Amino acid sequence: MIRPYVPADADQVLALNAACLPEVGPMDAAKLAGFEAWAPVLRVVDVSDKIVGLLVGLTEEAPYGSPNFGWFKERHPSFAYIDRVAIDERQRGAGWGPALYREFEAWARENGRRLLCAEVNTEPPNPRSLRFHDLFGFDMVAQFSPFGTDEHRVGMMEKHLR
Repeated sequence: MIRPYVPADADQVLALNAACLPEVGPMDAAKLAGFEAWAPVLRVVDVSDKIVGLLVGLTEEAPYGSPNFGWFKERHPSFAYIDRVAIDERQRGAGWGPALYREFEAWARENGRRLLCAEVNTEPPNPRSLRFHDLFGFDMVAQFSPFGTDEHRVGMMEKHLR
């Protein structure tokens, strides 16, 4: 079931995030504590007391220092931002990713956000995530090198909500 994150989930969430590298960015306890403080949507997927999924959803109001988040913040006065979705490898294909995205999209609409933003690694490539975002109605509006090198590039994804 999808439910709000609670501090007792921290160890499992950090282990899940680590298992999903490099598809998601690294996260330590301090970064997770920041998300806990700033993220209006911090959800986990709990299957039999095991955390098998995570979504971190922010808005433009977050004091988040990510260059990817900053790219969107420079361009849009209001948006809902999916920082990361991590799904346990054994649970992929079970529908948790789409369910998390639908829940966050509904939250965004209810809270006056008409733009969903996310990024997907294009170098190193993440074809599964690119396919997912395409099927979910996102458009790649740009490519960005957050660290100024071509060794790491991301596709900047946007979905306009009605």
